[in-house]
Amino acid sequence: MSPKLKQFGGLTALCLMMFIVTLDSTITNIALPTITADFSTSLTTSNWISTIYVLILSVFMIPFAKIADQFGRRKVMIIGLSLFGLGSLLCGLANSIEMLIGMRAVQGLSGAIVTPILIPLSVDLFGRQKANQVVGIVGAAGAAAAAAGPPIGGLLIHWWSWHAIFFVNIPVVLLTLLLTALCFRESYDVTISKQIDYLGILLLSTGLFLTTFVLLKGYEYGWTSPRITAMIAGAVVTLTLFVAIDLRKSEPLMEFRLFKDSTFLSSTLMYFTCGFAVVIYSVIFNFYLENIRGYTPLHAGYIIMFSSLMVIVALPLGSRLGQQLNFRWVNMIGAALMAVGGLLLTQITYTMASFAMAFAMAVLGFGFGLTNLSLVSAVQYIPVEKAGIASGMVNAARQLGTCLGIALLVGILNNNIATATRTIRQDAGQTVQQSPLSPTVRTAMTALINHPTPAAKAAVAAAAKQSAGVPRPANSSGLRPLADGSERLTSGNQKLAQGAARLAASVSAIPVPAIVTGSRALQTGSQQLAAKQAALTQGVRLTAQKQALQTAQAQITNDKHRQLTTAFANTFWVALLFLVLMCPAAFWTDRRQG
Repeated sequence: MSPKLKQFGGLTALCLMMFIVTLDSTITNIALPTITADFSTSLTTSNWISTIYVLILSVFMIPFAKIADQFGRRKVMIIGLSLFGLGSLLCGLANSIEMLIGMRAVQGLSGAIVTPILIPLSVDLFGRQKANQVVGIVGAAGAAAAAAGPPIGGLLIHWWSWHAIFFVNIPVVLLTLLLTALCFRESYDVTISKQIDYLGILLLSTGLFLTTFVLLKGYEYGWTSPRITAMIAGAVVTLTLFVAIDLRKSEPLMEFRLFKDSTFLSSTLMYFTCGFAVVIYSVIFNFYLENIRGYTPLHAGYIIMFSSLMVIVALPLGSRLGQQLNFRWVNMIGAALMAVGGLLLTQITYTMASFAMAFAMAVLGFGFGLTNLSLVSAVQYIPVEKAGIASGMVNAARQLGTCLGIALLVGILNNNIATATRTIRQDAGQTVQQSPLSPTVRTAMTALINHPTPAAKAAVAAAAKQSAGVPRPANSSGLRPLADGSERLTSGNQKLAQGAARLAASVSAIPVPAIVTGSRALQTGSQQLAAKQAALTQGVRLTAQKQALQTAQAQITNDKHRQLTTAFANTFWVALLFLVLMCPAAFWTDRRQG
C-alpha cells in the first residue's frame, strides 16, 4: 500500500474511531424515554445507560493511555475496537435493562482504551509537522459526533428503534478494524519501562471512579447523604495518596509536569469546558424540548441538529485559522460564542419559535466547534513520545467536564423544577378557589392538582356534570345576562304556577266542568313551564361553570408552562456563568507567534 493511501486510510480510521466513541456518549440521551417505556422501568434506572458509559470512560482513559504507550498502541487499539464492537452488538440485542447497562459499561471501557491512542497514532503516521492538522480533523469528527448524537438518535428511533443506535456502530467498527490493521504500524513510548504501576492504577482509578460517581449521582442520592459523603472522603484520600506517590516516581503514571506548559493546562481547561457544554444541549435542552414542549425525539433532534451543522462548518474553518494565525484566537472566539449561545438559551420562553431555538443551537454549536480545537492546541508543544498520555489526560478532562455539567446543571434543574412545581400547585389552588365553581368541582380540582392521575381527572369531569351547588356565572361571564334573565323567567313562572294553583282551588267549587278542567290544565301547564325554565336556568349555570372550569384549567396550564420554562431558563443562567468564567483560559491556549 502506498504511503498516501495508508495516510488516507489511517485518517479515515482515526475519524471513525473518534466519531463512534463520542457519538455513543450523547446518542443515548434522546433514547432514554423510549428505552424506559420499552423495558417498563424507571427513568432513574435507565439513566444508568448514559451514566455508566461516561463513568467508565472517565475512570480508565489515563491508565489505558499509559498501558498503550508501554505495550503497543496499534495492538491495544485493535483490542479496544473489537471490544467496542462486541459491546455495541450486545447492547442492541439486550433483552433486559440490566444487560443493556452492563454492555454499556463494556462500551465505556473500550472507549477509554481507544480514545487516548488517537493522537499518538496520528503523530506516528503523519509526523509531527502534519500532526496538528490531523488532530484537528480527528477532533472535528469528535465534536461533530457530540453535536450530532441527538438528531441521529432521533432519526434512528423514528425510522427503526432504539436498538439501531447500537447496531449502527458494528459496520463502522469492522471497517475501522480493517483500516487500523492495514495502515498503522506498532508504536510505543520508548522513554518508559514496561513495568505496570498496579498501585498507581488502583489509586487513580478508584479516585476518579469515586469523583465521577459523586458528580453524576450526588444530586440523586443527596450531597450530604452518608453514601456520597463517604465517597467524597474516599476520593480525597485516594487521589491525595496517588499524587503524593506519583510525584516521587521517576516514571509516573500521570505526567503532572505537562501542566507546567501553560498552553497544555489552558487547552485542557477549554476541552473540559467543551465537555460541560455538551450537557447543555444534549441533556438539559433536549429534556426541555421533549418533556416540557412535548416534542418527539425526531422533532427535538431537528432543532438540536443545527448545532451539529455549525460544528461541521466551524471545525475546518477554525483549524485553518489556527494553523495560519494562532489557536489562541480560535479558542477565544469559540469560548465567547458558546457564552453567547448560553445567553440566548436564558431568554427561552414557552412560546419561543423553533427558529429562535435553532438559532441559539447554531451559535452554541459554532462556538463549540471552534473551542474543540483546544485538543490541537493542547498537544502541539508536547514531546512526541508523551502524546499518548497527554491525549489521555486531555480527553479525561473532557469527560470530567461532562460529569460536572451533569452534576451541576441536572442538580440545579431538579431543584428549580421542584420549586416551580410547588409554585404551580399554590397558584393553581388560588385559581380554583377564585373561580365560580361548585364545592364538589373545587374539591375534585384540588385533588387533581395535588395528585394528577387519570382517576383524579375523571373525577373532575364527573363532578362538573353534577347540578348541586352550581353558583351563578361570574359578572365577567358572557352567560351572566342570560342566567339573570333565565332566573327572572323562572321566578315569574313559579309565581304563575302558584297563581294557577290558587285559581284552580277557587273554581273547584263552581259546578262548571269546563272551567274546572281549564283551571287545572292551566295549573299543570304553568308548573311544567316553571320546571322547564328552572332546568334551563340550571343548564345555563352548568354551561357557565364548564366555561369557568376550562378557563381555570387553561390558566393553570399556562402558568405551569411558564413556571417550568423559567426553571430551565434559570438553569441556563448557571451554565452561562460557568462558560463566562472559563473564557479567560482561552487566552493562554497558544503561544505568541514571532
